[in-house]
Amino acid sequence: MSFLNLSIIWLICFVATAATQTCEIEDSKFYSLKCQELSSLEEINDFPTRNLTDLQIINTQTKLTIGAANSSLNMPRLSFLDLSHVPRLELLSEGFSNLPYLMHLNISDCGVEQLLASHFPTVCPIIEFDASDNTLSVLTKDLLSKFSKLIFAVFANNSLTHVEVPYMRSLGILDLSHNNLTTFNITLGNCPYLKKLYLNNNKLTQFQITLPAEIVNSSVEKVFSLKALDLSNNSISELIENQFELLGELVILELSGNKISVLKSAHFAGLTSLRYLRLQSNGKLELREHTFEALKQLETLDLSYNGLEILSPHLFGYKQKDTQGLYEYLPMAHMRWLNLNGNKLQQLDSRTFEKLPFLEELCLSNNALRVLPEGLFVPIQNLKVLDMRHNQLTEISSDILKSLNNAKDLLINYNQLTTLPDLNGTLPQLQRMGIDGNPWERASFAQSEQWLIARKIQYLTDDYEFYSSD
Repeated sequence: MSFLNLSIIWLICFVATAATQTCEIEDSKFYSLKCQELSSLEEINDFPTRNLTDLQIINTQTKLTIGAANSSLNMPRLSFLDLSHVPRLELLSEGFSNLPYLMHLNISDCGVEQLLASHFPTVCPIIEFDASDNTLSVLTKDLLSKFSKLIFAVFANNSLTHVEVPYMRSLGILDLSHNNLTTFNITLGNCPYLKKLYLNNNKLTQFQITLPAEIVNSSVEKVFSLKALDLSNNSISELIENQFELLGELVILELSGNKISVLKSAHFAGLTSLRYLRLQSNGKLELREHTFEALKQLETLDLSYNGLEILSPHLFGYKQKDTQGLYEYLPMAHMRWLNLNGNKLQQLDSRTFEKLPFLEELCLSNNALRVLPEGLFVPIQNLKVLDMRHNQLTEISSDILKSLNNAKDLLINYNQLTTLPDLNGTLPQLQRMGIDGNPWERASFAQSEQWLIARKIQYLTDDYEFYSSD
């Protein structure tokens, strides 16, 4: 191919690319623009930019460069900048420092490797900052100190190995999930209004909360406003006793997918507002007696896939001091959902659930249960969903069935059942039932099937999913 032909092809490609550089007005007053294929902000020269407040840039081929020294950029009122559709963003020394009123910044999935303090104005007004899905490795104190008004910060899906959180009075949400953090220490006094902290899917072996000296030495009540803490899918093998005691307003605690081996009541001390606790998939977990005694408000507890072989009859119950100064264990009145699926339970004590009278959904599937003790479900008068699939049950007594007066869903699929007692007069509220996968005697199966048809009860197969912990 001749040089002339190559030149013509290059010229055609250049013209086609250049033709895609467009900007569209999103409102009649030039306050909002959507642009495509810009290589710099200075290229917006066909529109007045002095009153521009909102700008979105969508590039598919063009690298965008921002922050050149001596820039002629004139966007003094720009407050919203969305670069989430710019796969190649280069930040020069000045970065966004020439945008003094920028409040909402999205640079997610822009290929950014480093953020520097010099990229932002000395007094930085940003309140929402999304820098997720980049390749950032460090967030320094000098950088984060610039964000004195930051409320919402997302640094998920980066390569962070080190984060220093300075005093950030306004910070409400901090997402550091899906990074490479091995340690993370936070001084809660530095973030007094932090509501949600996401540290899931890192490489944490420990999590530590510290306090500044002035708070430790003061007589002020030390309770912080954190509502949700996600530590799931890390490598935490041990919790520190009383490490959550200052999180009296915490509602959601995620600890699933770690390597925690032992849990006792001191690990949850102070969590008086906790409603959702997820502990599934921690390998082989040992639960000491009264592990959850401090969790008066607990509604949802997931203990699935932890290799549990035995449950103490004193595992559940809220500990409270009576008028004489003695401790008593009261029912956990708010508990509605308990998942024990995928463990190694072979038997249960008849007292196991006596402190959970208001439980509505109970999953015992994928264990090794052979017998259900009489009276096991009697304390749970409001139980609506009972899942006992994939166990080794050889019988279910009439007394067990008669205790399930409010059950709407009953799954006994894939056990070793050959017969069922007379179902007439039992399960008055039942709407759905699963019985397949058992070695039924033909007559017993026919009798149960006729009962299901007569009661117009929906037949559930093994792949039916109904669980919802939210």
